[in-house]
Amino acid sequence: MNDFVERGLQPTAPIEATQTIKATASDVWAAISAPGNLTDIHPFCSSNPVEKWPGPGGLDHVHYYSGVHYQRDVLTWAEGNGYELLVGPPAGKIAKARWWIEPTSMTSCGFGIEVISYVRSDVDPERRATYERKMIRESIPPYLQAVVSGVAHFTQTGDPVKQNQFGSHDIYSPQVAAP
Repeated sequence: MNDFVERGLQPTAPIEATQTIKATASDVWAAISAPGNLTDIHPFCSSNPVEKWPGPGGLDHVHYYSGVHYQRDVLTWAEGNGYELLVGPPAGKIAKARWWIEPTSMTSCGFGIEVISYVRSDVDPERRATYERKMIRESIPPYLQAVVSGVAHFTQTGDPVKQNQFGSHDIYSPQVAAP
């Protein structure tokens, strides 16, 4: 993570969301490892163009309903078990994410996503603490919970998630006004 250090960024505490999914680990792996998978499993993702997928060196884009655009660069790939990504705007990643699967029985597994965000180290400590609280500790947990819920929904039903299916998100997919 030398790039983060070179850019004057320091890690925050990891944030993780997990869920037991009533599907086989191989079914969950199929859902999270398919090219362009986010349109099926991610309730805030409007499109998921792929440049190269799967495996190390893989790269795709996340276009959120709000207009935010992130790029995901694959760091590591453990076939059937999970992967690690660098995530953020194409011009500069701001987080490291780990997607993992843990079989618990023949018909269920644990699934989780852990995110470590990186923030500027040269900012006034009070301002940084406020930013971390609002933009990371309050914003990321419901985001991650919506995504793991989306993975569970898709693998258990076969139906792609709908926009904001588990609630809206102020940054990535604000509430849609009823017509």
